[in-house]
Amino acid sequence: MSIFNVFGQGKNDKNKTEFKFSDPENKAVFTCNHVTDEKSPILYATHDSDGDWQFLCGQNDHAEENAKIISLKNAVELDNTLNELFEMPIGVGAERNGIGQKWNPFRL
Repeated sequence: MSIFNVFGQGKNDKNKTEFKFSDPENKAVFTCNHVTDEKSPILYATHDSDGDWQFLCGQNDHAEENAKIISLKNAVELDNTLNELFEMPIGVGAERNGIGQKWNPFRL
């Protein structure tokens, strides 16, 4: 099953994805190869003190070689439920147990 089936979005629908963030669509964000290789959903997000975003799979065993940089728009295209976080303030993170589950915020 591809990530697009998991998230309820077909590859041909990318141009129709809603984008709610006030940051530019081309803003660089950090993710992991677990997400970009279309194997794992995004379950952990942070908006750090520098204004940078991280969208990760939630695994704790990330190494430097797992890091990937994509655009914010790309992240939203991978998982349009990230739009639920568009107002998340700097210095806050959020995690969830699965797609469609409630994001649980925490202070960084």
